Amino acid sequence: MFKLFNGSFENILRRSKQCVTALQQRLEYFFTRYLLTLKLCQSDILDVFDGIQFLPLNKNTYLRIKCFINQLEAQFPEVKYTAFLYNDQLVWSGLEQEDMRIMYRYLITGLFPSYLEQNLQTENMSPVRLSGATTGAQIHYGKFITGPPDIKDESNMGKVPHVYLNTEEDNEECYLLVYRALSASVCMFINVNTSLTFPLCQKLDEFLGPTLTSLASDIADQYSKKPSGFTEPQYKYVYFNHMNLAQKTTVHVDSKKASTVTIPPDTLKLLSDISSDFSKCEEDAETIVKTLNDSWVVGKKSDHREFYVVINQKNANLIEINEEVKKLCSTHFTSVFFLD
Repeated sequence: MFKLFNGSFENILRRSKQCVTALQQRLEYFFTRYLLTLKLCQSDILDVFDGIQFLPLNKNTYLRIKCFINQLEAQFPEVKYTAFLYNDQLVWSGLEQEDMRIMYRYLITGLFPSYLEQNLQTENMSPVRLSGATTGAQIHYGKFITGPPDIKDESNMGKVPHVYLNTEEDNEECYLLVYRALSASVCMFINVNTSLTFPLCQKLDEFLGPTLTSLASDIADQYSKKPSGFTEPQYKYVYFNHMNLAQKTTVHVDSKKASTVTIPPDTLKLLSDISSDFSKCEEDAETIVKTLNDSWVVGKKSDHREFYVVINQKNANLIEINEEVKKLCSTHFTSVFFLD
């Protein structure tokens, strides 16, 4: 996270002509603030994996988003790299994997929550579905999260963070412009050697607003229509792919839902312990544990993928639990695991 906003140690020393004091000052300024935001006592296996939740979309919607990003980068050559997210899930990214991992963490734990909290305090956030073209100009619900807070006020460019990426070159310094419409967000990375002006932001707003609003509305419609017979699994599970950092979980759910069942802290710790054991084993593996409160914990490792499930069936035996896990894997993780 330090390197994302400051560059590497070597880069800082090079820019400051080998002034170690400059590096010390940056380290002190960053970490005295950042460390206070870490809640280590609440950390669990998901913090160990530090993965990315991807949003699965049908082919047509995904191609529309990819086409939209291509048009954005073609029409605005100032935009070097782009990432597209819906809520807290990543749809597409033009960044290197490790850069996107850190950027994703910053967005979902820092920027997006603070933006939503601020908007809940200042305005009504009830989403309004875009009906299409209107008489006159198209309406939209887009606005900059970083950048001009009011696209009509030319005197205020707002806050635009500088980030350091490692894509075409090491420690490439870029402006981070984030634009959001309804639940969809576009992150645009513009090299600092490019002039970031208010007219450019206005043109971006005109281009992004209507299309992004329409895309966000269509994605929301797609996920509001679940297939008949579809049911979410009743078990708590965690899936992580070390190859592409893909993470899927039902461990952390919406705390506003009264019916949600949480996993006890000692059971969460057990998941991390099993994962630690798996990390020492080069071959595929499987572990089944029964806890003191009669819950079953199953861990699987196969081909750089890990899967953990917690099942609360006190009277079940080992064979029944094994069958339940097989059923869960075949339903929600087809062709992922090959363990019998």
